Amino acid sequence: MFEGRKRFRDILDELDKLIDNIEKDIEDSLKGMYESGSKFFSKPMIYGFSMKIEPDGKPVLKLFGDRKFLEEGFREPFYDQFVDENKGELKLVVELPGVEKEDIDLNALEDELTLSAVHGDRKYKAKIKFKVSVEPESATASYRNGILEVTFKIRDKSNKRYKKIKLE
Repeated sequence: MFEGRKRFRDILDELDKLIDNIEKDIEDSLKGMYESGSKFFSKPMIYGFSMKIEPDGKPVLKLFGDRKFLEEGFREPFYDQFVDENKGELKLVVELPGVEKEDIDLNALEDELTLSAVHGDRKYKAKIKFKVSVEPESATASYRNGILEVTFKIRDKSNKRYKKIKLE
């Protein structure tokens, strides 16, 4: 009878720990920016998190937003990845409001995508690690209404790169 209650209490305790960590990260970021004289305080900052509960009851937290300050004026866009094992595809969805299709530069490797987009005051940069290995040459991309969608074929596990190494 009390097993379910204990499990629920454990989930709430874990959530409390995650929120405490987020608050500490935000405070550390703001303190570091303030001490470095960053001009980010004159512009809006976006920072947040999303959370979901896995089927096993474990909460999964994902941070997003301006948490990486790569260069002055750049921000990291919101993004998410969706893996469809049945279709053998990975779909990456990125929010890039305020830029035009021509402003977006994409480069892909098997394990990551590098993105940059600049249009006036809107500047985005991101290096996104993929959840699974992909075939970069299979990429297709579309951009509409501020939403970039990039689809890759998942790399076949039997098609691993192989190289014979000779000993001399």
